[in-house]
Amino acid sequence: MSSNQANSIIVISNLRKTYQLGDVNVHALNDISIEIPSSQILFVMGPSGSGKTTLLNLIGGIDSLSEGSIRVCNEEISILSSKKLTKYRKKRLSFVFQFYSLIPTLTAVENVELTMELLKYNKKTLRKKALEYIELVGLEERSSNFPSQLSGGERQRVAIARALAKNPDILLVDEPTGQLDQITGEKIVSLICNIAKSHKKTVILVTHDEDLKKYADRIIKLRSGSIISDNLVL
Repeated sequence: MSSNQANSIIVISNLRKTYQLGDVNVHALNDISIEIPSSQILFVMGPSGSGKTTLLNLIGGIDSLSEGSIRVCNEEISILSSKKLTKYRKKRLSFVFQFYSLIPTLTAVENVELTMELLKYNKKTLRKKALEYIELVGLEERSSNFPSQLSGGERQRVAIARALAKNPDILLVDEPTGQLDQITGEKIVSLICNIAKSHKKTVILVTHDEDLKKYADRIIKLRSGSIISDNLVL
């Protein structure tokens, strides 16, 4: 392992993902190699069908690779059993999706609490800690509201609070602005990146919106499953 790899939280080598649709093989990702340092905010950009979400799903262990290697925190995830993959996702990762996936019958703070309960947080401090995450995303005055009583941007803030409540090493963020207007979407991405920097989280954020790239440390662009550029943001 190179010294660069040793300092990287994620090392992806010669990654390929192929789907079979009838008699046709579709190459979603083609020979992808990336090293991602800890605490970096990486944006993955490109048109629809370029492989952005597939890459995120492979890193998240919710899809299986066809060839290559994905190492996260020095652990090769492609060889993990289903039980160990579940443990990996629980320990290392949190997801933020464009569809907020909140439970409609729970309030904002209860949605955050539910995640914390699954992680066996101390029940005596559960509400206090959940409210701290709600406050972190600026929703302390909306903590008792149900998702139907919140705007799209507020629901996405709850989803971010829920993701952060796991205290993950890595945040995987898939098109977080897809259901939001331009101004609200930019506020959400700014919030994610600012919190990630202050809490030293690694972020991999998928977006097609070129206006958001100013929030990234690094931008990888995909086209037809291949990397066409990989640049640090200066």
